[in-house]
Formats: sequence, structure tokens, C-alpha cells
Amino acid sequence: MKAGFPQGLDGIGFRAMACSVALILLGIAGCSTQKEVGEPPVEKISMKQVSVEGIHIRYVEKGEGNPLVLVHGIPTSSFLWRDMIEDLSAHGRVIALDLPGFGLSDPPPNGDYTISSYARLLEAFLEALSIESATLVCHDYGGPIAVMCALRNPKRYERLIILDTFLHRQLPPWPLSMKIAKIRPIGELFMWMGGESVARSGLEQGVMEKSRITEEVVRRYYMPDGTPGKLNRTMLGTLRVDYMEDLEFIEQNLHTIEKPTLILWAESDAFLPLYLGDLIHKDIKGSRMERLPDCGHFIQEDQPARATELIIEFLGGQKST
Repeated sequence: MKAGFPQGLDGIGFRAMACSVALILLGIAGCSTQKEVGEPPVEKISMKQVSVEGIHIRYVEKGEGNPLVLVHGIPTSSFLWRDMIEDLSAHGRVIALDLPGFGLSDPPPNGDYTISSYARLLEAFLEALSIESATLVCHDYGGPIAVMCALRNPKRYERLIILDTFLHRQLPPWPLSMKIAKIRPIGELFMWMGGESVARSGLEQGVMEKSRITEEVVRRYYMPDGTPGKLNRTMLGTLRVDYMEDLEFIEQNLHTIEKPTLILWAESDAFLPLYLGDLIHKDIKGSRMERLPDCGHFIQEDQPARATELIIEFLGGQKST
């Protein structure tokens, strides 16, 4: 059921109010944008490319043995895992992709940013790389994408490693900026005028260690190829998706997951509260849950070493030969 307009405001009045609020928020966010910005960080591992359903998908790959596929969320990319890939690669073939519309991958040509569409593309990506079965490691929007892929294709995965995400319909309230961004065409104006500020603000709110989010890191996430329009469209597209049908499918089938599952959750996540992790832990029987104190939503930025340690322990600690 859609929410109505605030009492005393018609549709036009509400949009005018939202536009004013958007401009104020952008003005506030923009106060911190006048900084010297260097070149985005150099990739530690050169990227590869594969074509999936006509979409050029970029990814990094390192190591040999059993595949570990790392699936990011919003507004990040494979770059999110940069401080974990090296150590993880001693324990398997690590593959971190840029989902379509993020990082250096092409956007979906049909403009479909739904969970189910991304899950289909992830399955096709695995097939293109001849991966028959993998450990799926997922975060944020990558969570429902990877889990839906796993539920549709149980033979495609050996284990699940789930970091701060959402797999239930009991979602927390949207922040005001996200509510504004969902309104057409105000969202387009909002992102056109301050998309980078929105990305920066989200990244900074998602970590405890603010020094990790440098201007160069923001730029690497926001426009690695120098063009901001792609991520702007992707963020708006994912915000405007109706998640409920896909989440209902996931929620109703989580209990069927019987393979080893590790859940890592940041205790100081500003976006996805701990109760969401508890729900997942309850529904996936036999799952193991580890809480990370003094850590924000982007665990990979805040505590990459601790997350890597827990994942390696979960994998059995055996090095790939």
C-alpha cells in the first residue's frame, strides 16, 4: 500500500516541498565538497572482463582452488573488497565482480535493477566463468541477489557468507534523502546536483573509521571511469525498485538452506540494524553469527582484517594448493 501525501498538501505541493528540502540537503552536503581530489587509487589487481547477456561485466580474480565469489551492494563495487582479496586468495579462487551499473561494468540495457534480474545475471556470470559451485560472499544489496541465486540454483553454491544485508520484508524506515530521491523528477535533479555528495555521505555514515573514506576512495566508487551519470542512474534505479515480491520469495525459502552459512554483522550499522541479522540467523538453521563491535555497515572498509580472519576460519583455514 502506498503512503498518501501529507495532510494539507496535494501532489504538486508535496513535490515542491520535497524539492526545497532536496536543495537544502544538497547545500549542506556540498559544504564539504571543496577539497583537493587526487587520482582514484590504483587497482591492486588488474581487472578482467566478460560479456553476459550483452553486458560487459568487469571483475578481479586472484588465487586458485574452490571459488569464492564476492558480491557487493550499493553504492560500491568490487573495490569494496580490495583489502581482503589478497589474504582470501590463499584459500581459494577469489572473484569480485562489479554488478551491472556499478564500478566499471555496463548498466543493464533494459533498466531492470530488480533483485531477481541481478540474481539471473549473477547466475549467468558464474556460468560464463565456468564456475559450477562456489562460496557466495555477499553484502548489502548483494545479499538478496546472491541468496536468490543460491535458492534458485542450490547446486551453484557450497557455502554462504552474509554481511550486513536484508533478506526480509521487515525493512527499517527509509532516510529522508532516499525518500526524496525516489520522487520523479526530483530524484534526477537531486543526484545530478549532488550525487557525489550523496555517495560520500552514505560511505561516511557507514563506517566508524572516517579516515578510510578519502576523496580518492569516494571518487573510485562514484565515477571510476570519470562519468557520474551511470552510478546516479543505478542508485535511483535500485531505490525505486519494489523489493517486496523478491524478498517474500527469499523470506519464505530461507529455511530450506542447509549448507554452511556464516553471518557477519556490524554492531554499529547505521542503515541495517542488528535485528535483520538476527532474523537471518533464526531462519537459516545451523548458521553461525558473529557480531563485530565498533564497526559500521561497510565492514570491508572498517574492519577488513577481522572480517577476513573470520571468513578464513569459517572456510577451515586450509590454504589452496
